[in-house]
Amino acid sequence: MERATRISEMQKFHFGGKIRCVDGEAGNLAHVVFDAATRCLTHLGVKRGPLFGKTVDLPYDTVFKATGEGVTLYLMLAELEAVHEGAVGGGVLDRRSRVARTGSEDEGTVLQIAVHPENATLAYLVVHHLRPGQDTLLREQYVKTIAPQCIEVDVPEATLNALPPYRSDDDLQQEVKRELFDLTPLHLDLKGITIRVLDSVLYLDGNVSNQLRAALVEGQVLGVPGLLEIQNRLVGDDQLAADLALILAHDPLTRGLPIGIYPRLGEVRLSGAVHTRQQKVVAENNVRGFPGVRSVINDLVIDPKAELLPSMLPTGVEAEDQVPGKYIRHTQ
Repeated sequence: MERATRISEMQKFHFGGKIRCVDGEAGNLAHVVFDAATRCLTHLGVKRGPLFGKTVDLPYDTVFKATGEGVTLYLMLAELEAVHEGAVGGGVLDRRSRVARTGSEDEGTVLQIAVHPENATLAYLVVHHLRPGQDTLLREQYVKTIAPQCIEVDVPEATLNALPPYRSDDDLQQEVKRELFDLTPLHLDLKGITIRVLDSVLYLDGNVSNQLRAALVEGQVLGVPGLLEIQNRLVGDDQLAADLALILAHDPLTRGLPIGIYPRLGEVRLSGAVHTRQQKVVAENNVRGFPGVRSVINDLVIDPKAELLPSMLPTGVEAEDQVPGKYIRHTQ
């Protein structure tokens, strides 16, 4: 079965957005060109300078990435300079293009167009003022025809009115923050969480106390109107401790050593003993380079006779490590 393309994976073209080449900024997105029969985006128009600067059309396969932050091309600036102006066939769409609803006088203008990355076919468009004072996201199944400077959509009035308004990324991001702050058990974890909304997709990055909290965060914001997708990449301290213990257990220089691993929102403290300075350095480097680790506190001591895990030492020794509710993993 073919996997559906996620919103986060789609290429999104915002008119007026920045265009960047591999080696620097190149201009702004002036328009896109669609083949009306296949509904495929074939070219994008790059305006090279302000006001009366020239606009050149580039084929879609020069696009590396397209988001609300701009379009990045595979080209170098010198290669773009060598492209000559010239019209290409197809339906040209820009920020002035009309969106008309079949069987009504409703009209709006195009704000954004998204396509599937693998074949450049239309995925959705965001329309301004199709409903008075609102932006609306319409999936490709509602698009009837694509023509130069005009898109006709066939969407029943009841369906149109039931669609949630398309909200700005800043608005969505602020509401997500409010929702998470309202959940009291998350207050201690919030400092470890990075919240970012781009093209109505919520990206959750950083660290939480445990994987259950990661699921709790996602559940708390799942109902925010206007979010199209959630990318939950939060790492729980319990999972991080287990993964790091596995890494150290597989390294010949640290395997079997009495090393305790104590993460707190991605800040990892290594405690215990190693036999050599080299082992102490290797243990820290293995941990420091692991995804989800923010920083490392290396409290390992060098003891050639070390044999026991910290948790097996007599009462009172390393007692500060025995904190109820904290996740501890060892390399044995």
